[in-house]
This record gives sequence, C-alpha cells and structure tokens, in this order.
Amino acid sequence: MSQSAVSEQGNRVSLELDWLEKNIRCQHRCPAHMDIPGYIRLISQGKYLESYKLMLETNPFPTVCGYVCPRPCESKCKRGDFDKPVSIDNLKRFVTDYIYKNRIKPPAPTIERREEKVAIIGAGPAGLTAANDLAGMGYQVTVFEKESRVGGMMMWAIPSYRLPREQIMFDVSNIEARGVEIKLNTHFGGPDEAASSGNTDETASSGSSDEPIHYQIPNDSSGKPIISETPDQAAPRKIPESAISGLFKEGYKAVFVAVGAQRGRKLEVPGEEGTEGVMDCLDFLKNVSAGDLKSPGKTVAVIGGGNSAVDAARTAKRITPDVYMIYRRTRNEMPALKHEIEEAELEGIKFHYLVAPVKVIVENGKAKGLECVKMALGEPDSSGRRRPEPIPNSEFVIDTDCIITALSQEADLEFLGDDSGIEATKWGTLVVDDGLKTSKDGVFAGGDVALGPSTIIECIAQGHLASKSIDCYLRGEGLKESKDKTWVTLIEGDYIQERESNFDSTPREEMATIPKSRRGSFDLVELGFAESQARVEADRCLKCDLSIQVVAEDCILCGRCSLVCPVDALEQVDADTGGDYKPHVSKDGVVVRHTDVCIRCGNCKDCPVDAINMKRVFWEPNEEINKSPKAQAAGSD
Repeated sequence: MSQSAVSEQGNRVSLELDWLEKNIRCQHRCPAHMDIPGYIRLISQGKYLESYKLMLETNPFPTVCGYVCPRPCESKCKRGDFDKPVSIDNLKRFVTDYIYKNRIKPPAPTIERREEKVAIIGAGPAGLTAANDLAGMGYQVTVFEKESRVGGMMMWAIPSYRLPREQIMFDVSNIEARGVEIKLNTHFGGPDEAASSGNTDETASSGSSDEPIHYQIPNDSSGKPIISETPDQAAPRKIPESAISGLFKEGYKAVFVAVGAQRGRKLEVPGEEGTEGVMDCLDFLKNVSAGDLKSPGKTVAVIGGGNSAVDAARTAKRITPDVYMIYRRTRNEMPALKHEIEEAELEGIKFHYLVAPVKVIVENGKAKGLECVKMALGEPDSSGRRRPEPIPNSEFVIDTDCIITALSQEADLEFLGDDSGIEATKWGTLVVDDGLKTSKDGVFAGGDVALGPSTIIECIAQGHLASKSIDCYLRGEGLKESKDKTWVTLIEGDYIQERESNFDSTPREEMATIPKSRRGSFDLVELGFAESQARVEADRCLKCDLSIQVVAEDCILCGRCSLVCPVDALEQVDADTGGDYKPHVSKDGVVVRHTDVCIRCGNCKDCPVDAINMKRVFWEPNEEINKSPKAQAAGSD
C-alpha cells in the first residue's frame, strides 16, 4: 500500500519519537526508517511486488541491503526479547530476489520536472540515494563518478560471493529510470592528477568532449542481465581544480559531495612504507573485483577486526591457502558481523586474538614477516570496549610475505583544492551542520565523507537527509526536522489481520548456504530463502506497528482484556492509584495500556462491548520524496 493511499484513509497525528522508539523499534532503529512491519505483513500475504514497492519508498537499494546490511533493525526486534529476532534482512532479500528473478520492473514514476539542476559528486549509496530523491522531487540531477563503474564501495569493496554485481545494477536501474544522469570516469582535481591518469588532452579533461557513459543492464539472448563494462582504456574526463565553483557556473544550483572514504589508514610501524607485500584492504579488494585473481602471497596476514578485514581475509582465502587475521582484542570485541566471523572460521581462516603488530620485517624490499606483541585487556576506553594493553617481553614473529591492513578508512579530500572554501575536521571529514550544509553556500556533504566510515544503510539515511535539505535550500526555506515529534497516520482496515494461533512457537528460519566443498570459489555463499520459508518467517513478526485503542466511554471494566493478555500489557487498576493513566474511565477504575510491552497478539480484541480495537501507526519518514512539485504545492495548502 502506497503512502498516499494510506494517508487518504487515515488520521494524521503528531506523535512523540519516544513512542516510536519504544514501540516500533525495528523501524526506528533502521537509519533509513524502512517500514519493516509493513513490508513483512505484505510478504505474509504473498504480495511480493507490493512489499518491494513499499521498500523502495524509503530505500533505493533494497536489493543491496538484502544481501549485506548489518541489520541494526534485528538488534531491536521485539521478538528477540523472548525468542530469536525476526530474520528481517533475509525477508528483504527474498522479496528483491523474487522481483529480480521474475524480471518484474515497477513502472517509472511520472514526474513533473523542475528547472533547477543539482550536481552530486560520488555514485555511492549516499550520492545515489540523494539523486533518487531529488529526481523524484522533479530536479534535474547529474551524478559525477571518477571510477568506471557506479556504486562506490558497494561495487569495489564488497566481495561478489556476498553481493552479486548484477544486484547492485538492478537497484541502480531504478534510480536511472527516474531520469538521473550518471557520468562515469569524471575526475575532480588539479593538473597533477590529470597527468597521472594519462589524460593530457585539454578538451577531454574538461569533460565536454564526449557523451556521459551510462552504466545500465543489458540482457543476453536468454534475458539474463549482463554487467556492462567500461573499457579500461576509456580516457577519464577531467574537471578543473575549481570544479565546484565551475559546477555553479554551469548552472547547477546545489552540489552534494558524497565521495566516500576510500583511503586506508596506515599501521604506522617500522618497515611499512614502501615495502612490497604491504597493502591496504581497499586496494586489495578493488583489484580482485576488477579481475586480478593472482595470489598476493604465500601467507597472508590481515590486520583488523571489522567487516572490511573479514572481507579481505575471506577473499584472500579464495586465492591463497594460508590466511591469518590479527586483532588486538578478543573475538567478543570484534566489530565485524557475528555471522561473517563464523563464515571466516568455517572457511579455515586462522585467528590471532589479543595481538598487535609492532614492525614489518623486510628483506630485499619485500615483506618477510610481521613482529607482533601480545595484548591484555585493561579498562574500557571511550568506545566502551576494554582497552588493549601490550604485555612486556611478549614479542613474537608471524612468517608472512603479504600484510593487508584493514584498520579504518578516511576521505581523500585533495580533489577540493586549497581554495574550495569548504572546512574539514582534523579527522579528515567535511564539517556539516544538522542539514548537511558545508561552510560553502550551496554545497552539502554526506555519507562517509561527513560521518567517517559508515554502513550502506547509514549512507542511505544521509542521502535522504541531504535531499530534504537541498530541496529546502532551493525553495528558500529552512529545514524543518523535529527531534522530538513526527507525523504518523493512524489507520484501520481489513488488511490488519489477527494473529495466527501458533505465532509464539514458530522457530526462526535459517538460510541455506553452499556446501563447504565449494567455499573456495567466488560463488554466492548464502542462497536465500525459499518462498515457504519466507511466508513462515514473516508470520513470526509481532506487528509492532499496530496500536491498541481503548474507547474510554464504552469500557465497562469487566477485566477480561487484562485476563487474556499473555504479557500483562493491559491492566485494570484503581483510579486513586495516581499516575497519568489513559483512558480514565470512571472513578471506579482505569485500564492501563503498556504498549511497549504489547506483542499485538489480538486476544484483547474479543471485547464484550467492542471497546478495544487496533489501529496501524503508519510512519512516513520520507513522505515528500515521491511527490511531484504540483503535488507538493497542493499538500502545503
């Protein structure tokens, strides 16, 4: 059900964000605030296309997220309070796989175009999300990307055994269908960079001599999508050093910088610089994604404990037999996703915990080993994790000829030049306000370049915020984002189904994976849900977007609702017990609703006087995105 259809049949009310945080916890925790209960309900009804359309309203990359999202929503799933959380991400992947495999293409929206042009630098999740939103608002959007492929780190840094490249392009095709223009091989920066790229032609450098290269999905004779490759010899277009000022001169009214964080941080230990065999994980992953499958060494040591480190180790294991991971804390403190660590262990990667590197051992300019020191955990640091402290005289050497560092990433801001007028922090990120405005008028920044290394879903949320802020800027309005309240629609109807009888005893469905014998390949490891699994898993959802409504004047205080409630979410108390209870029925008693405890089982709806009903709380975090300018104007009256 679309947002507009819901809004027409419900009542719009302002609701405390605190209520949403306590009750619709999954949607609140999702950085993009996807309507998780809504799309899961549609899956349980077998309405997969409707579920997919609902996903697209808040996330232009549901396919990508179905494969690689870190699942913050599941950490807050109310089902997890007494059981395992609903497999939200796997349900998302089931729907997007269904749409993709069945070649279902939602029709492109009809959009009334505006005159204003917006430029976006960077074709990663933040930039493309902002482009998708702004195009939906009617703006003319051009995305400039320095690489030969669209997608940013989704395309280059996430291994194909986790995220098939055609799935990225499937999401991108929906964005292009909105009229977004994507120009690849477009570099921003000074003359030195142009020379190093091999591009010496002044006309080509300006970006005006050839047509933009669009990254689309062609099909082979069987109808299967093929990834288009931009030839390696294609001359990169070059935009002068005063690029951002030049964009304004070309007629762009706003610029969104979303270049990501694509430069790895150094170990800063002796022997690291200039040594053959020492490389950054992003460079390694990018080379493999580009087709370089030669072994980086006989023994590979990956340093770090995040998702990028695990990706690098698992990728190295597919082309090198002997791979280690070195992490200065214990397994419990590793920031990588738990199931990714388990997969690495299953694939035979060896782990050195409570170990930190102190020196790269070099022989004839090549890495020969890594000197490390053992660590012990001390008091918690600013992150809340116990601080690793070296143990005196515990040094030892790991024999390795390849050291891949995966410590963290930072943005490369050299392309801005020295006179851009854009302020940066000491951590290498751009300074932005609450609306992602930079210190230069008309220039906004978001994603990793403003946050530091972030997840895809966090960057998507940044893209949404940027589009709202840019829209307000171009309209000459202030960004109106309340930190305490939000608008919701209270609705009721036949599609609000009662709870199935066995919802409390249904175990979580587990996704099938390829056999261990095939783990050395780049074949997709996680195989997805079967339809039968998806329907069963969707029924485990507790429907947290449903809210109990007690009609005060009809209640007779019989107490039946409190007796049949399995979690004591409804309680009858004496009126003189005090407290701000609602609804107040009479001086004789009060029915108290503990909505944050309620599991929406529907037992209380069997009220002898029909004083209890359930309404859906429909949260519309991005309600303006899919409206044309005419519709927006009508909605503001």
